[in-house]
Amino acid sequence: MSGVPTPPVPDLARVRGDTVAEAAQWLIDYFNRDGAPFNYRRSARIVRGAYKGLHQIHLLKAGCEEERTAVGKSSNRDVVSLAAPLAFDRHTQVFDLSPRRFHFGQDRSAAYRIPFLFVENGIIHVYYLQPRKSAGLDFDELCMVATVVKKYLLDTEFFGQRCDVEFVDVSAPEGGGRTVKQFKMADIKLWSDKRLADRLTLLGEALTLASGSGKIQERRRTYRKPESDMPLFD
Repeated sequence: MSGVPTPPVPDLARVRGDTVAEAAQWLIDYFNRDGAPFNYRRSARIVRGAYKGLHQIHLLKAGCEEERTAVGKSSNRDVVSLAAPLAFDRHTQVFDLSPRRFHFGQDRSAAYRIPFLFVENGIIHVYYLQPRKSAGLDFDELCMVATVVKKYLLDTEFFGQRCDVEFVDVSAPEGGGRTVKQFKMADIKLWSDKRLADRLTLLGEALTLASGSGKIQERRRTYRKPESDMPLFD
């Protein structure tokens, strides 16, 4: 199969393998994996509402009832219960950039999966939510995402202005329940330009190898309409 979509930036950061062949095999497995019966778009949108000023947890959690499946309702509700209260008792102003994607390699572009940006105390923040209970980002992978965000969003769009990130991870430690962890730029160990460039080159080559391998199952892939209220998400 050729022409497989480029995974979003957080999934690019999750790719395992130190060689093109190893990364390509990880991507083949990624594309052949059955998708979950739900996603976390709703909880990301609801958390956005909390940062816009809705600080009533029962109303925020009620929005998850619109999910079609019981597991989708429960999982999104869990994410909202942990992530939304981080916005309470704060004065934050949500705003958006125009739709855009992260460009790398030869004609590759990836979704940022950024649900919103906000301003607090005159500082511009990029918000990222890690909602998966498992198979989320480890710290070094999170640092890769932060490096992409800083280099290609903050340093490009807001050069000279006070900027930060707010990365919220509500994954579950192995064998335990979900916990909430919050990261600012001061907590992040940014990748060097060379390390990021080398990794992106490897990922681009691995995507090309995986696409032409003939090992990716032919299947009908659904392409969701971009979220109009989250222009940096898709």
